[in-house]
Amino acid sequence: MTLLAPHRVLCALFLVPSLGVGCGGKSEESTDTAAATSESVRGDRYCEVLLASLEGESVEARVWGTQGLNDCPEAAWASVDARAIAAEFEVTAAVLNGPRYWVLDAFSGEVPEGSPRLFGTLEMRQLAALTLERTTMSSMPYVTRTVRRDAVFEFHAGSEIYELLAPDGAVYVMQSYAQIVDTSLSERDLPGLGARLTLPEGWQYRARTLTSPLVVRTPGEATVVQDELQNTYSLYVVGG
Repeated sequence: MTLLAPHRVLCALFLVPSLGVGCGGKSEESTDTAAATSESVRGDRYCEVLLASLEGESVEARVWGTQGLNDCPEAAWASVDARAIAAEFEVTAAVLNGPRYWVLDAFSGEVPEGSPRLFGTLEMRQLAALTLERTTMSSMPYVTRTVRRDAVFEFHAGSEIYELLAPDGAVYVMQSYAQIVDTSLSERDLPGLGARLTLPEGWQYRARTLTSPLVVRTPGEATVVQDELQNTYSLYVVGG
């Protein structure tokens, strides 16, 4: 079995019907869902496994994650064997996406109901099924991707947020940071992260403290970008 290189399925978390993948694609929404609302999730750690199969010019992917079950303990995550999982599920590749940490304060959306299962010793549940076009599966940072997502992200007044400002005036707020490229990255590093990033011409990184709440609504579709450390940002409308 030929494994698909993980960097070709570069993904970021999204709320399901959209706990979200940072690659272009459409979600196959489950009709068996339960409403979910979470508060004070900032700093919460999670991990995902994508079970990906090549289907012509597309990739079919089932997304499994630890969200709502556990905080993806380091030892359990380190023991997850992507090749063994790919063989077990008879897929082209099992892609590991994590660990990641929320930098938002609350979210609301819907999470599919279903029985958790073990990946090694790590309990996960299926969050989404996606169809990804192979032409959109680029690992390039600062490239926008469209995600099917019907969710609300909330950032409280007094919270510090981290933004990417694009030359066209678009503003993207960080939803999660990753310890994929830099395993030591922590939230205390985020205020000064701009000095580490190789931003394209005209782009800026900004850290600021909110004086009023910020709500990012994505009713059906979201635009996301990642930086070179695979931190994920969502587009929002300033004043919207």
